[in-house]
Amino acid sequence: MSFDESMKTDALEAQKLVRKFFVVDLDFSVASVQELEGLVDDVDLYLRGGKSSENVELLTRIWGAYLGEVICRHLGGTWAEEDGVAVVDCNGKRTRPHDQVQRRLTDGDEHNLAQFVGRHAN
Repeated sequence: MSFDESMKTDALEAQKLVRKFFVVDLDFSVASVQELEGLVDDVDLYLRGGKSSENVELLTRIWGAYLGEVICRHLGGTWAEEDGVAVVDCNGKRTRPHDQVQRRLTDGDEHNLAQFVGRHAN
C-alpha cells in the first residue's frame, strides 16, 4: 500500500469511527471539519477511556488523516512523507494535520481544526 493509500485508508477509518461512536456522518467536505471540531471535546463522553494515551494516539492517526484528506480533496493539497511524518503540501505550504489533531486533543480549542483548514483555503 502506498503512503497516499495509507492516509486515505486511515481517513475512511475516521469516518467509520465517528459514525459508530459519535453517530455523525462525515462527508469529507470542508464543512465537515467543523463537525469534527465539535466532537473533540466529546471524546470523554463517547469513547471508553476518554482521552487516554491510546485513544489520543488512535484519533491523532485517523483524524489527522481525515483532516489532511479534506485539504487534499478540496484545497489542492497532496500527501507527502517527510522524515517519516505525514505532511500535506497545499499551495506551497507544508503542514502536519496529525500534529494539529494531537494539539487539539491535548492542548485545547486554541488549535481549532476548522480554522486550521481555513488557513489553507487562502
